[in-house]
Amino acid sequence: MVSSPFEVTILVENHPCEVMKVILATGLEASVEHVKLGDSVTDHVVLFKKEVKREDLIKLKSTSLKALRLTDNKVWVRTNGCSVCKTLYTSDVVVEKIKVVKERTVLYTLLVPNTASLKAFLSDLTNQGVKVTVLNTSEINSNDLTERQMEILKLAYKLGYFEEDRKITLTELAEKLGVSAPTLEEILRRALKKVVKYYLDKTE
Repeated sequence: MVSSPFEVTILVENHPCEVMKVILATGLEASVEHVKLGDSVTDHVVLFKKEVKREDLIKLKSTSLKALRLTDNKVWVRTNGCSVCKTLYTSDVVVEKIKVVKERTVLYTLLVPNTASLKAFLSDLTNQGVKVTVLNTSEINSNDLTERQMEILKLAYKLGYFEEDRKITLTELAEKLGVSAPTLEEILRRALKKVVKYYLDKTE
């Protein structure tokens, strides 16, 4: 059993995303382009094939908190978050990347503290009726990470960020480190980029 942090990429099918459901149910020619998790809400960027019409916004507002036009063919939609988004936010994984592959199918790149945490997380998702496939995992070589990146991972673990009932949020952790939440996300992103390079180098 792996007891140190590692990266995992999973594919979630039959995703219960409220925005995706509205798009399918109403026949909108659109797709979810990007998703951003929050503590109590989830933000989506919806890309339309054509110019957004007033009736399109009305359809998206039917199950959301907010729906605002960003450009001629993009709409920002905020919801209370589906069960999968809430599980992701409250579990002991760090979400590095979210990519919508197709209708109700989402690819997640995650930083996981250990194997036990991954098993518990996957079990929680499966219990919600979604299909989860682990596409790949890669170890994090501490020699490839900067002292700052390792410091952040260790502090996050020590303060309970990876606990089942998360003891500290990303924002709170950022405050303790004296950086903004976006900066902390960027530090994690750079660390995981090294993980990807390390994994690819090993497989060549």
